[in-house]
Amino acid sequence: MPTRIDARALRRALPLWGEPALRAAETHWAARLSPHALMDRAGATAARLLRARWPHARSVLLLCGPGNNGGDGLSAARWLAQEPHAPRVRVLLLGCGEPAQWQDPRRPTDWRWALERARAAGVELRAWAGADPQALLRDGDVAVDALLGLGLREAPRGEVELGIRALQQLAPAKPVLALDLPSGLRGTQGTAPGACVRATVTLAMLGLQPGHATGPHTDHCGEVWLDTLQVDASACAVAPDAWLGASDAALAALSPLEQAAHKGERGDLRLFGGASGMSGALWLAARAALQLGGGRVLAASLDERAPGLDPEFPELMLRQPAELLAQARAARGPACNVFGPGGGDSGQALRCLRELLDLPQPLVVDADGLNLLAAQQRDGELWQALRARGAAGRHTWLTPHPSEAARLLELGTAEVQADRLDAARRLVEATGASIVLKGAGSVVAPAGQTPWINPTGNGLLASAGTGDVLAGALGACLARSAASPDAARAAVWLHGAGADLALREAAALRAGTLPAWMLRAWRAAAAH
Repeated sequence: MPTRIDARALRRALPLWGEPALRAAETHWAARLSPHALMDRAGATAARLLRARWPHARSVLLLCGPGNNGGDGLSAARWLAQEPHAPRVRVLLLGCGEPAQWQDPRRPTDWRWALERARAAGVELRAWAGADPQALLRDGDVAVDALLGLGLREAPRGEVELGIRALQQLAPAKPVLALDLPSGLRGTQGTAPGACVRATVTLAMLGLQPGHATGPHTDHCGEVWLDTLQVDASACAVAPDAWLGASDAALAALSPLEQAAHKGERGDLRLFGGASGMSGALWLAARAALQLGGGRVLAASLDERAPGLDPEFPELMLRQPAELLAQARAARGPACNVFGPGGGDSGQALRCLRELLDLPQPLVVDADGLNLLAAQQRDGELWQALRARGAAGRHTWLTPHPSEAARLLELGTAEVQADRLDAARRLVEATGASIVLKGAGSVVAPAGQTPWINPTGNGLLASAGTGDVLAGALGACLARSAASPDAARAAVWLHGAGADLALREAAALRAGTLPAWMLRAWRAAAAH
């Protein structure tokens, strides 16, 4: 059986492969295995998953395209038809012409082999033209999407587009199993340029792709399962595009909150922000840092009228910006500085950020700190200071959401979302900093390392203040771990895992309660 990509599977790191790497691996193994072995294995695992996932299905309809993804579907149809107590298996062929054209020598050899195997097994084969697809879909208990696989370049057209739209109308009334990817989804980017199947389950074969984990349309995958087809995609010595999971390694970078320690070992966290009318952002970040294990949390508001005490969290030490900057200049020992939550765009904010860039401690720049950067010339003093930190080996983390990333890169937000991994890499190159690109499948890109995609989180995080909570949590985790990239990944993982736990328990979630859910998720992960 394939493996479901759930919390248990994601405790270890799973590689994510781009299209070139998967094509290279497919070619490599096809030359070393017996003819058609990969397609035969793909069909067998698809049939096993379908029967395990929907054991009472009496009728299965497979929509197969003209490429190797369609061949995998034909192979699955043959395996299903040969099972004891087999369901009724029917195949609709789209974009393949009339039956007389199906064995055209220009078609892929594996596809033609799978077609003949399905025909010999008694599978009902029909061309899309002349069939009644809506009636066939209504009659089936499960539909299989085997229309498009790797290499989508533009919006689907012709019969394939019609097939995708028919499957769109089917969901969610009946389940859809997608092979490799939901047809219409770009595997490297997680985007859909046109019509796209919304699958109940997606079976990735040979390897996972970035589009299974990040991008504006990654949710079209539904449940994701993986079968490597008994081969190793890394055999071609091609590096993964990114990594997914590894929650165990990330959390291991953080000493348990209950471990005996004094506050100095957990580090000092200094936060700057909270301009007039925006003090809530600073308090959310500072409170999160305190709850996530910051040893001493000090906050400086850029609003002169800000109170000198947080009555709900009196542990927070509130200072004037000049006083806290002076303390940071003289500080020794583990620490981290955070600038930006509610920071505004004043001259004072700009001067504060400029001074923090010159200090040796790890630095998190969020929210208005990013907006200040985006407003400056790319060859100006602020950007030069930012890049100098990277050149000097000083740890800097920028935490943009897609619109902030777009402003930093001088692009449109749609361009960032069109290829989130590439946007994160470009930000690393442009700034010399490490990046957390927030959103569906947040991308954590430590400078000089392969990016990592966070598997946790849901729509409950799409509310005001949750990004401020992440900034505070990230600062706390960096301060207590010598700025380890694994600790940064832990903060991002906990941020999403807290929201996932709240969703499972059908609880209301707001930014102020999110740190408590993050702590619960941490303890639950440690217990397992």
